[in-house]
Amino acid sequence: MNGRLLGALAGAVVLTGCAGTPAPDAAPVAPEPPAPPAACLLDADALAAATGVAWTPDGTAASDTRCVYDARGSDAFLVVDLAAPVPLDDVAAVCDRDTRTPAGSGFVCRLPGGGVFAATEHDGDLLTLAAAAVPAATTADRLASALGAQLR
Repeated sequence: MNGRLLGALAGAVVLTGCAGTPAPDAAPVAPEPPAPPAACLLDADALAAATGVAWTPDGTAASDTRCVYDARGSDAFLVVDLAAPVPLDDVAAVCDRDTRTPAGSGFVCRLPGGGVFAATEHDGDLLTLAAAAVPAATTADRLASALGAQLR
């Protein structure tokens, strides 16, 4: 065989080897996580920083109208509800007398028995935040302040 033929054959083998070897598969792209339910709108990190308690939304019970945040290490929990709008003065009836404090466009107050309640209007709905009990790792004042900050 002459040199040209050998060179052409060698080139064909090299090109075939390159073309015949599939490229490694690209790493699979993870799908975007689903958006959280609409009612799980609290900033859990800010809430934890303000109260000293880690609050975790319970994804199994969450919906677009209700979300429950569990206080890690405690039996206490915080319920977030979105409902049809009503006057804030009407929902303030659940508050202990003289405990209502303005917060953002709504208010925060104490509940009978020591809990904390907050309410405001949010995207045309009534947003309420209620903790019937205050976790032992924080205080009602810290929780009330943290909830008030979430209403802004």
